[in-house]
Amino acid sequence: MGRWFWSGILLSCCFGASSVLQSALKLFSSGVASYSVETNYLHWDTPFPAVTICENENNRVNVYLKEHKKSSALVPFYKDVAYWNVKYCKVCDVCKINVSCEEDFLHTVKEIRLPCPELLTDCWWGGKHYRCCDIFHPIATEFGECFVFNSALLGNTSIFTVNRRIGLPDLLFTAINVVDVTVHAPDDMVSVAMENIFGRGTIPLVTEFEAVLKVEQTVNDASVMSLPTSMRGCLFKEERPSLPSWPFEEYTYSACLLYCRVLAQTSACNCTHHFLSNMLGTPSCNIQGLVCLYRNKDAIVKYQCNCPMACDDTQYKAVHIFFNRVNKSPELMKRGSRAKIRFSNLPSLRVRRLAIKDPLGLVVDIGGVGGVFFGASLLSVIELLYLWFIRRN
Repeated sequence: MGRWFWSGILLSCCFGASSVLQSALKLFSSGVASYSVETNYLHWDTPFPAVTICENENNRVNVYLKEHKKSSALVPFYKDVAYWNVKYCKVCDVCKINVSCEEDFLHTVKEIRLPCPELLTDCWWGGKHYRCCDIFHPIATEFGECFVFNSALLGNTSIFTVNRRIGLPDLLFTAINVVDVTVHAPDDMVSVAMENIFGRGTIPLVTEFEAVLKVEQTVNDASVMSLPTSMRGCLFKEERPSLPSWPFEEYTYSACLLYCRVLAQTSACNCTHHFLSNMLGTPSCNIQGLVCLYRNKDAIVKYQCNCPMACDDTQYKAVHIFFNRVNKSPELMKRGSRAKIRFSNLPSLRVRRLAIKDPLGLVVDIGGVGGVFFGASLLSVIELLYLWFIRRN
């Protein structure tokens, strides 16, 4: 009778332990990440956004070709190759070499694009005056050479941040030509696939422009690092996506989207657009390569690529956009457009990603189940082995 009783108790304990362990394993393998909202904002450092300014074509090609006494038949071609075009180079498909297009166009493209001093003049950061080109640095993008403020991609060891002690500094810049503005996280790469919070983002002459922003951050608890990539569904900066020959030192979602375009163009045409070639050192397309890109533009857009989200994520969103075209008086034309980028307020909330069940937690659960249902511990297991294999001899 006693044996049946203890056998029943043992079976009940085994059933209970297996049920609890199955729940713990299911939680570990599926719902491993949760999100909480933090409000201890007094100690936060929030990165001020990077601001990338690119030249808008605005009849620049016509002016350049006229100054250098080149044929006006080249205007459509250089409009396509000197500035970003969603169709790459449509005119290349029907152009005649040395008549309506040129094989050696890269040198001319560099000369057509304006340098920083011919785009930007006076800037103020936090009320302090700068020459814009001292704080806006050249950077290769998918739109050609642009100029960026507060980017972490140029080797900056410290980017501008805001907090309760510093307050809310703003960026004010003056543009003397038509420019396109993109606001993004400091470690993002500007690309065609990036969503611009200003829509098209073009600031024509002469305009008073102000963008008031808010910021949303996602940070990670230390426990998230212990989770496999497949479980947390995101990558940290030092990790690499499952893409061939990843060229960047750090991972960001924007860099992954950009590299996918490189893979799509290379797959279709064995070369990349010359702006991407300048960024990554990939083989640059000649005229025939640009024709290939144009003919395969739809396939390039549909190219499938797996880009996980970045674990540490900072997103900026527009609260208000003030856009006022003013009279083009000689004084204002000389001064140019003024644009201000600022936060509406310092953030008081941010999202923290947590691991619901990490490997250490799973070990604790197994130990707890063994203790509750069987009175077992690591020492008792060692003692059992000792009695069975050593003491018994």
